[in-house]
Amino acid sequence: MRLARVPCLSWGRCPLWRVAGALLCGLSLGGAWAKPASTPTPQLLWLDEAGVVQAAPATAGATSAPLGSLWKLFVYSYLVAQAEQEPAYRCDAAQRRDDEEYCCEPGESVDRDTALARSCGPYFAPQRLGLRAPAWQAFWRSQAERGSGGGATAWLQDLAVMQPATQVPVTSLLHALQQVPAEARQAARQALLPNNLREPGVLAALGSGPRFKTWSWRNANNERIGGAAGWLADGTPFWFGAGGTSRSALRAQAGWIVQQWQPSQMLLRQPDAAELRAQACVEVAFFKRYPLASVQRVDGQPAKPGPLAPARYQLRFANGQSVALQGSAALQLRLEGGQPRLWARLPLEDYVARVLDREADATRTEAARALAIAARTWLLHNTTEQGGCRAVDDDSRAQRVSPQPPSPAAQAVVAFTADLVLRGAPVRYHLDQAGPGVLAWRQAERQAAQGLGFEAILRQAFPTGALAGVDSVADCQPLAEASQWLKERQQRWRSRLHTEVGYEPPATAVQVCQLQQGVPHSDQRRLRIHVREWLSREGRVTLIHEYLHLAFRHHPRGRDEAFVERLAQSLADS
Repeated sequence: MRLARVPCLSWGRCPLWRVAGALLCGLSLGGAWAKPASTPTPQLLWLDEAGVVQAAPATAGATSAPLGSLWKLFVYSYLVAQAEQEPAYRCDAAQRRDDEEYCCEPGESVDRDTALARSCGPYFAPQRLGLRAPAWQAFWRSQAERGSGGGATAWLQDLAVMQPATQVPVTSLLHALQQVPAEARQAARQALLPNNLREPGVLAALGSGPRFKTWSWRNANNERIGGAAGWLADGTPFWFGAGGTSRSALRAQAGWIVQQWQPSQMLLRQPDAAELRAQACVEVAFFKRYPLASVQRVDGQPAKPGPLAPARYQLRFANGQSVALQGSAALQLRLEGGQPRLWARLPLEDYVARVLDREADATRTEAARALAIAARTWLLHNTTEQGGCRAVDDDSRAQRVSPQPPSPAAQAVVAFTADLVLRGAPVRYHLDQAGPGVLAWRQAERQAAQGLGFEAILRQAFPTGALAGVDSVADCQPLAEASQWLKERQQRWRSRLHTEVGYEPPATAVQVCQLQQGVPHSDQRRLRIHVREWLSREGRVTLIHEYLHLAFRHHPRGRDEAFVERLAQSLADS
């Protein structure tokens, strides 16, 4: 095991010791909200794989609850599904409204994702957005007819009830969350990650797998009630409610939530297809410094170029050593100058799990969680996306990566820390050489044995760093005029591009960002394009080039640089 590591990203504004984080779960009061018990019993509700509502404890059961801020989650999902980008919300510099408290500072503006994370009500006001009741009803009715949720959701089809005081059956609310389209659900999960980082102790208990929108309101006795609702990584909807505000309820019940979900390992569920598609793609060149001489099946038959079938293989190196390997579709065998090379295209979190297996011991849970965040941060800081993937070598000068499928322990660690990175500090790591800005694995093991959690381990190694999400808004300085230009041109190019095999226009609006350093690239997870400028013809060709990588991202042509460049040059003059 060799660890030597690299600097990493900068991170959010709040210091690491304040970012312990919040996670949620679905709880509710024991009994209807109108008649709460003197000491409300928290309850966790979720839908199982059969669409049946499960609750803990089984003796309690809220029948209905106010929407609170959850109405904003449904408006957000509707906006994402329309594939249009509405105007940002600007806080009046002259006179601040009472309901702008969670939106932005006077004179500043807020975008859709940030508005959801901050619970900015004015942003999602249907009147501001120009939402029309017939279109809203038709959309949610079509979602229900597709069979994605089995509860009675007539209230969801009524735009007029998108108000915090609206009482809805909790079981119906869970089914409504299940009816949110997969791509909108995934976008909401990304936008809501900051909520996992706000309340000390909640992230440490629940990790970053569940994502949630908090809510608070008052019951018939004018008592504060609150909670949260959202989805696990596999799309399972959940809801939580208890006495007090959403923050106080989550703070008090995070440990209890863990106890309810531990038997079925709810917090460690693997991501569904929509979540996997949203992850960064990582292309790994295995054994970069150790040339292969041959790759054979254990029955003696030579392996054929292309994906390795699910069988056992023997890899023989030029230095005479050999290793056994289990084949999988993720592994690709290529011949370069007659010499075999092993490659893999992996989702980001699968890649991080393989790094853990190669570099450390994933059963050392808290230390491994700290290292997973450091490894994820290093990759995203030291590579750029080209042709839909980030390229990295399996090399001690970068990160060693196991060619074997990830172990259950590594998968569990990665699921608990999904999408978390460090910002605000250079990040390196090493096997046993500690130093300023260096996470030493052996030291992390000792710290974990002494009772330190992964956040405390990271805080000691990177005192100026703070936890943040991969999709932090700080990653993008929007070029609004470029985004609008691209949107208008897409309409002009539509008939031309639909004749091209593999063309699939992005389902949501593409955001163009100002590139501060590095080479222009497209981010296929977030549908973002990073360019230096777009006003010259060369700049516009670059912008179109990166858009085409997004539009052909599900087809091999999207990785054909010659094809993409020819088409970009042609479209630039049309």
